[in-house]
This record gives sequence, structure tokens and C-alpha cells, in this order.
Amino acid sequence: MKSLMAVLGTVLLLGLVVGLGTARQVIQTGESFVEIGVLSEETWNRFVADGKEVDSIYGDIALRNDYLSAVIGQPIATRHANMTVRDIAGALIDLAVQSAPSDQLAAYYPGKRRYPFRQASIVNAEGAEVSLDQPYRSGQSAAVVLKAEAGEDRPEATVRYQLGPQDRFLTVVTTLTNRSNKLQSIPLEDDFRMDGGKEEMLRTPNGTVDQFWVEDRYWDQAYGLDAEGLKLQLTSDARVTAIKYERPDGATIVALEPGQSYTFQRRLYPGKNRLEVNAIARGLTAGNSTTHQLVVLNKRHRPIPRTLVEFKLGSASYGTARTDNDGRLTVVTPSEPVTVDLSAFGNKIAANLPLKTDGQPEVLTVDFDPGTVTATITDGQQRLIPCKVEFKPLDGHYKLDYGPESGEFAVRNLIYTPNGKFQRLIPPGKYAVTISHGPEFDAVFTELDISPGESASLVASLPRTVETPGWVSSDFHSHSSPSGDNTSSQLGRVLNLVAEHIEFAPCTEHNRVSTYQPHIDRLGIGSQMMTVSGIELTGLPLPLNHQNAFPIKLVERTQDGGGPVTGPDLESQIERLVLHDGRSEKLLQVNHPDLGWMFYDKDGDGKPDSGFERAFPFMDVVEIHPIDHVLELGPIVQRGTRQQPNTIFNWLQLLNQGFRIYGVVNTDSHYNFHGSGWLRNWVHSSTDDPAKIDPREMVRSAERGRLVMSNGPYLEVQAHESGRSELHVSGEDLKAPSGRVSLKVRVQCPNWLDVDRLFVLVNGRVHEQHNYSREKTPDAFRGGVVKFERTLDLEISSDAHIIVATGNTQGKLTNIYATDVGNARPAAMTNPIFIDVNGDGFQANKDTLGVPLPTKFSR
Repeated sequence: MKSLMAVLGTVLLLGLVVGLGTARQVIQTGESFVEIGVLSEETWNRFVADGKEVDSIYGDIALRNDYLSAVIGQPIATRHANMTVRDIAGALIDLAVQSAPSDQLAAYYPGKRRYPFRQASIVNAEGAEVSLDQPYRSGQSAAVVLKAEAGEDRPEATVRYQLGPQDRFLTVVTTLTNRSNKLQSIPLEDDFRMDGGKEEMLRTPNGTVDQFWVEDRYWDQAYGLDAEGLKLQLTSDARVTAIKYERPDGATIVALEPGQSYTFQRRLYPGKNRLEVNAIARGLTAGNSTTHQLVVLNKRHRPIPRTLVEFKLGSASYGTARTDNDGRLTVVTPSEPVTVDLSAFGNKIAANLPLKTDGQPEVLTVDFDPGTVTATITDGQQRLIPCKVEFKPLDGHYKLDYGPESGEFAVRNLIYTPNGKFQRLIPPGKYAVTISHGPEFDAVFTELDISPGESASLVASLPRTVETPGWVSSDFHSHSSPSGDNTSSQLGRVLNLVAEHIEFAPCTEHNRVSTYQPHIDRLGIGSQMMTVSGIELTGLPLPLNHQNAFPIKLVERTQDGGGPVTGPDLESQIERLVLHDGRSEKLLQVNHPDLGWMFYDKDGDGKPDSGFERAFPFMDVVEIHPIDHVLELGPIVQRGTRQQPNTIFNWLQLLNQGFRIYGVVNTDSHYNFHGSGWLRNWVHSSTDDPAKIDPREMVRSAERGRLVMSNGPYLEVQAHESGRSELHVSGEDLKAPSGRVSLKVRVQCPNWLDVDRLFVLVNGRVHEQHNYSREKTPDAFRGGVVKFERTLDLEISSDAHIIVATGNTQGKLTNIYATDVGNARPAAMTNPIFIDVNGDGFQANKDTLGVPLPTKFSR
């Protein structure tokens, strides 16, 4: 028993009462207080909790006590949390417990955004107003009061967020007053937003209930809400729960005569898990509850950390919680029989285990004995390197699931390591293991046997076999949770990028300037990757009006990070980006466009016009992925059951019309499971050292078209006029009065890639002589790292732009990328080199490649 108690550890008295509903019995170690203040540089660390979904900025209003912290959006019309969580003036935007902060709340909207809150005040326990000029601290309850003036068809609304020194909940009181001279019928409703499309998240099923709850099982955060004397009618999707409050007479609308008011009250409470939330909802105290002190061990008496424990009352689920890294868990449940199911790594490892009712420490022993994998991954010179490690179970006994696609160091069956070393528990069994670090490095494909309870060593070397002097790898377009259209950890995004050997990665969240730098510093990977703050500005019309820009100056903890707001139309929005930061130098990238709509069909009626021509001079680069569509050049491509424009083909048409807008390919990744890295641009650079990359040089290289696009193969092309030595790369102009041009072409691939085709495009058309395939011209291709290396001679009678493309018509990326993107065929292409034969500057030939110029695609 002595060793058992050592495993259990000392359970603090405070821990025994975690989640007790009245919260007035909590034993305090010091003075209890409530503190309220406006967020500023001086107050930030005191009030703002940690969490993936924290959206606080300076000027928001915060409340805290010993147990919880909360933040309310400042009452101004322009206050938005992110691209999709908008109009948060007066809404609750951050809420977490102090002991385990993990804010996952997007927003709680009292009144469902019906009321424009524009006034805020602090009131003390006596109802007297207190100045907002400095933080207010009290040993009694206090409140933040928001007010919305009455409108023509809406009442005056006040919302009071009230907190007592020992409360474990916010009390939210809404008062509606009819200031008009006619009867008003007013719905009683709120919205609660917590995005869970790709999370391990459950919430109260739709219907009429006494309490709403939502729990995120992976990120250790739950919330509950109830309303005094009212039932809740719930309608949820993966993001938002719409709540209507049902009065005792069944009505969800209140009719107010002129001058009448109606007040109703809710409690909103956070917890680390649903057990804590339920304890508050049920008003559990020491007299009507049982405290369970558990430790989950295997038969060797070793703890199983992060075990998901599902508690059941009878056959009904009561909630879940996870054990800590020592396999321990302390929770409170009602004083009635409880059973638990246990899961680890996505596997149910025990079911219907009865728990004691006497509150004594309890060991749950399971027949599940994970092993440990200890990894050391180096490059060819024995230096530790970041990498991605994928484990595929081969024996089918256990599955492997480390967590959702929004995760960080371990995502589904992947492990991302920033330094080539890790030690992880893993279910026993046989695994196929793939270790990779992007397409400049060979990958290792091996198998690993994990014996129960034993440690297995994973040692591998990933030699850098593809040499890219003078070019650095980049992904200009990725997203994470601050964008608002996904829930990925931004730290996880950075891990994904560095593991895939992306050397330059601007931060481009939707409608918010942000930076990866704190994560790079935390991970110690400054020698591996350079970043710069940027933005993706996303406006109307969709899906056309998306542009990336970087660098953009970041103004920390301010609305949109100091970035520009979206414009009323595409042309105005692009102008705003260009003018922002005092016309500072920046790259403007057009994202995933419909090129026909943008350049030739502004009104979208299918009839050619001049397009969004005011914006054309400001466009530097345009996304033209999927890159493998260069292998099937035609105006339309088939993707499954859908047809869509071939953006590469349309881009070639644009080049022929005289547009010098260069091509890029980016992942536009929103989740961290094989998200970034499978598309990339190699950018011309004066340094090969990521720590010395100059973001301004990256901008200038991209503006000038010094870019090679790829999903793996590394393609080098240098052009010169025959008989002369001066070499030119993509984006450059080459004067060749003789019309004779030579191209030095080389393709390199690591051991997990190959190409079977290479061809030259002259003004967008495949050159008949220089169209190579392994099938028809096998002598042109090789094995090993260098797959193709030749000097190709062309005779050109008039000005032409030249592009070289390569790919594998029979291959896929599935051996490294296990998602749908793995079905892409390896491919790469250069940007154009412009050949001036006549000596009067390059002149486009206006060829439309056999089909009319595109208009808006009819989907």
C-alpha cells in the first residue's frame, strides 16, 4: 500500500472539492476577491488565460477570481474576434479556470447579436458605478454591465456579467425594456459558439433541456450553462448552439407593453472537464457527492497517462475526464453507483468498471501495456533534425490515435519532432514507420515491433540527397486557429512546417496580422526556419476575394493585429493592402482564384469584359495549384465527379496576353495532419542558411518570378543564348537575337519520388522536340537522385516565354502523405523565362491556346 500511495500522490483538499456547485465551501488559502479591469499592457498577464482560442485584445474587459477568468469584448462596433467570429461587442469571448487554463470558447452572445452594445461600466456589490480607468478589486461581488440603446423595433438591453469572490460561475443577467410606444414581442435567446468540426468534442443533444454542456475531450475544457426558472431549447451544428429560453408557460418570446421590462438570469461555468461542469450544475457538495481518487495502471503497475475515463450513471454517460501524466485523476460525482469505461490511443481498454463509493483511493488495473518508442533522427552528418514520423499499425490489434488534427507534437498517427528526438508511449504491436523531412531529404521506411511494456529504439538517418544551392523552400499560405475557420493549434502549424523542411513561412491568418516567431523561439528552431508577419485578407465576393500580403507590421494585442479591414470589393481591398503600412514593400498574392472571373468577367455574367482591371497592376503572384494539372494541359480538369477550370492552363493564357503575374503553389493548410509541406515554392535566395534569410529578399525574388513550383521534384532550369555564357532563371528576360536558346535542365528527387515525364512549354504549348517520357525516350531519364539532366536547344523565331515542367504520370505522394493530397502526382514547373528575339522588349503573342479566354466558371 505504501508504493500505491506513492503512485497516487498527495491529494490536496482543494482538489477534492473541484467542481462543487455552490462553490461557497471552497477552502481558500488567502483573501478571496473579485478583480475587474480593462486589458492593457500593464494588466494583460494578470487577466488573460492561456488557450488555443484566446481572442482578447487591449481594451476588452476582464473579470477574475481565484477560480476563473473571463474576458468580454469591448463595446465598439468594429470589435471582431476573427474572420468568422464577429460582432463580439459585449460578448463573452474567453473563459477558463485559473488552475488549468485552456480557453476553447469562441464566443457566448447574450441576445444572439440582436443588441448593439456600446456602453460598459463596472458596478460594485451595492450597485454603484466604479471607474473603468483602473482595475477594481473587491472582497464582494462585482459586475460588468453592458448596455444597448433601444432601436425602432428592439428594446433597450442591459447585460450584467456578475462574479463573486468564490463563485465558480459567471452570473449573466439580461434586462429588456420596451422604450417604444407600442407592444414589442422579444425572443429570449443566446448563441454559444465553440468550434468542434475536427475536435474530440461533444455537446448536449438538440432538444429541450435544463442545462447545456459542451466538452472538448482533448484540449481539457468544458462549459455549462443553465437559466434560473427556464428551460433551454437547443439547436446545434458543429460550431454554434442556438439557445432559446422556454418560460414555464412554454413561450420563448416575451411580450412587453411600453415601459415594461423583463429580466432573466443564467449561469455560465467553465471546468477542466464535464465532470467539473456537472458538479456545478447539480450543486454537488461534500454531503451529496463522492470524490473519486483514481489511478489507472497496467498489470505491471505502470501508470497509463492521458487515459480517457468515461463516467456512467447506470447506462447514461455522465462525462469524461483524462488522467494526468502519472495516470491519476480526482473527480466528483453524485453519491450513486458509478461505472467507468477507459480508452487510450483511441482504443477502449476497459468497460463497465464499478467505482467505490467511500471516496478512498482506487487503482484501476487494465490489461493494456503500451510500450515506448525512443527516437533519434539525424541528417547524413549525424546532426539532429526536425522530422515527421508516421506509425501505421500492421497487426490490426490496436489502432493508434494520439489526438485530433488540430494538435501539436502528436497528431493522429504522426509525431512531429522539432529536434529529431522524442520518447512516446505507443500501443504494442508491429508498425510500418515512415520518417521524412521534405523532398530534399531521403525518407526512411522501416518496421518496428513494440513489445508490451518495453522500450524500442528508433534510430534513423535522413541524408540530404537533393542539393538546392541558391534556392530556399517556402509555403506562402497556411492557417491555424486565429483565422477563425479552423481550430488548429498555431504551435502545431509551426511544427508541421519545420518538420516538412519549409525554410521560409510567412504567417498568413485570415483577416488578422499574426506571427509564428514566439513558437519558433519556444521550439528553438530559429536555425531551421525564417518567418515574417503577414495576413490573408478575405472579403466579398467569395470565393474570389482572397489575397495574402507579407510582410505586414504586427501591432500586438490590437484589433486584427493592426491589419487592414476587408474592402467593399476586390479592387478596393487590394488597394488597401498595397497602401497599408504607408505603402510599405510587400508581396501581394492572389489566392486560389477563378482566373476567368477575375480577369475577364467582373460581373460574372459569362460575357467577357475588362475584369477587375484596377487591381491588376498590384498583383505580384497568383496561386495556380494543383501543380500536377500541368501534366494534363487543357482548359477543364476532372476531380472526382466535378469538373473545374485548369488554373495552370488559364494562367498560361494570361501570360500570352501580356500579364506578368507569376505562379505560386501553396498548401493553404488549415489542419496539422499532413497539412503543410506537400506543396512548396523554391525561392531564389542569396543564402542557403534559413536563419539568415531576408524576408525582403523573398518578397523581391517572388515579385520578379524567381520561383519554382513543386509538390516534390526539384527542377532546375537555366537559359542562355547559344554561344553566350550569361545564364538566366525563371522570371528573367533573356535577349536572344539569334533565336537560338539553350536550356540547362536538371531534375532531382529523393528516394521516395520519381519523374517519368519532362517537357518544355513555349508560349504555353508543348514543344514537339522537347517532350520526353520514360516510355518513349527512356534514355533521357535516370535512376538515382538526378532523374533528368540535359541541355535542350531551341530555335525561336519570335518572342516567347519558356516554362519547363516535369512530373510522374503514374506516381502518387501516398508513401509520405496519407491524406487525400497523397493522391496527387509528383510534379514541378518553373515560372517563365521571357525570350526577347527582336530586341525591342518582350512582346506577348496573344495566343489563347485554342479556346476562348475564360469567364466565370459556372459551378
